[in-house]
Amino acid sequence: MQGFALLLFAVFALVLAGTYLSIRREWFKPGITAAVSIVLSMILMTLVSLAQNNLAIQAIIVGVLVGGLFSSATLAVAWYFHRNELRARYMAEREQNTGAD
Repeated sequence: MQGFALLLFAVFALVLAGTYLSIRREWFKPGITAAVSIVLSMILMTLVSLAQNNLAIQAIIVGVLVGGLFSSATLAVAWYFHRNELRARYMAEREQNTGAD
């Protein structure tokens, strides 16, 4: 991987990490986070492919597929753990409220 492509790939990794943290920590609304993440991931992967001297159509296909898949997987994992955390918090509050009566 060439220098500029590696830099773009590092930014792509930061977008995925930021997406995960944003969902888990509820920094923004999940819909906004998902939309921004998917679009940025697709754009960055397209640019990575272009930086590696691929054809434009190949870069677009790679960007949409790889960027979309990685972003979707990151969102799914973050949302899964976030829901488990919310469920555990709800059960703890419910148990605490039931035990206090």
